Amino acid sequence: MKLAPKPLFALSVLIFTAAAGFSVWHFLPAENAGLMNCSTKAIMRFENMEKENVNGNIHFNFGTHGQGSIVVEGYTDSDAGWLYLQRYVKFSYTTKRVSPTERHYRISKWEASASSIDQSPDIIFDYFMREMSDSHDGLFLSAQKLNDNAILLSSLNSPLYICTLKSGSKYD
Repeated sequence: MKLAPKPLFALSVLIFTAAAGFSVWHFLPAENAGLMNCSTKAIMRFENMEKENVNGNIHFNFGTHGQGSIVVEGYTDSDAGWLYLQRYVKFSYTTKRVSPTERHYRISKWEASASSIDQSPDIIFDYFMREMSDSHDGLFLSAQKLNDNAILLSSLNSPLYICTLKSGSKYD
């Protein structure tokens, strides 16, 4: 059976388009890849510092289009005493699945701001954020699913938090 050049060309273009579409759909990350919304409670003491620590609630939101936020609210303890802490961090991130239960989040660009009622020293919050940093300027979090409701968030150096997924959120 011999096909004429025009129908053969049209069939080739159709097959190529279908294969390219399937490849793009299958291999490019989904827009919603890595969505996660969880909260945790933490008491963080800093090495080589006798009194400085953070005691608070932390809310992580890894949203669509590689945009996310962290809200930290609680208290800091330092030479200045117990002071209220409420910080907002907006960031851009990329994510990569490394196993069926683990995903890496690399936060490349982040910006923190204090609420109007925050009284805590900036240096303590800087130490807090540095706990999640890698050897570069960005932040790095490894998320490992423990069960349907809990995620272990770790930095390069150590486990940091057991984060409970918020209602309606799921870890893919």
